[in-house]
Amino acid sequence: MNMKLFWREDGNPHGPPVLLAHAFPTSHAIWDWQIAALGKRYRLIRPDIRGFGQSPVPPPPYSMEDIAADLINLLDHLELDSVNFIGVSMGGMVGQVLTLNYPDRVRSLALCMTTSVVPADTPTGDDPAYSICARLMKAAAERAYKQGMSPIITMCMDRWFTETFQLSSQAKKISAIIGRNSPTGYHGGVEAMCGFDITQQLHKIRQPTLVMPGALDKATPPRCSDVIVAHIPDSKLQVIDGVKHIGIVERPDPCNAHLLAHLDAFAN
Repeated sequence: MNMKLFWREDGNPHGPPVLLAHAFPTSHAIWDWQIAALGKRYRLIRPDIRGFGQSPVPPPPYSMEDIAADLINLLDHLELDSVNFIGVSMGGMVGQVLTLNYPDRVRSLALCMTTSVVPADTPTGDDPAYSICARLMKAAAERAYKQGMSPIITMCMDRWFTETFQLSSQAKKISAIIGRNSPTGYHGGVEAMCGFDITQQLHKIRQPTLVMPGALDKATPPRCSDVIVAHIPDSKLQVIDGVKHIGIVERPDPCNAHLLAHLDAFAN
């Protein structure tokens, strides 16, 4: 059953609509550093994905199709025929599913620090302590059930931000966002991502797509973005230097510049 999501709206109410999907396990607030730059021209809609933030936390399992359907339900509620979509990490995975399942509802697509597949185990050549895979994610979900979200915060800070930035007020804000989520929602998100593999379907995406990895990302290494660009016909790669997995927070200025250039070119 589709969830009635919490959401908030910012920016220019008369501008082209942009739907922003957050990373796992955070909330809509991860996009706070994009509001001033993107909101001057665009209507920004920021939902909390099911299981996170202020949205309902149903018992697992969740699926990517469930989450995409929740977002379509929100667009219907807002009477929006279509939107420009921006997603980071899990939000980028959701964006790919949404675009494949509801192509008429997406005008343009931006995929930040994400992947098109969550393998069972670490791919050859990747760091087994960091690279996103079902083995690591299921182990983290069990840890959350046993110990709460504190060890998840520590794990995310290590994977998401450079060592110096982990001490910043911005990183501490993200830590607090993670800590307010529940082990139940965390487990549901893990279930949704495990087994995710749509690489061979990406050629069906015809929307203009910006793909934006972090150069230092070990969770979804730049090679994941290379794969996406190789399969989506109308796609462009833009690497963000000096960041790991959540560059939209650590280096928002270059990220915002590329997102704006993409939206200005293709949003309507």
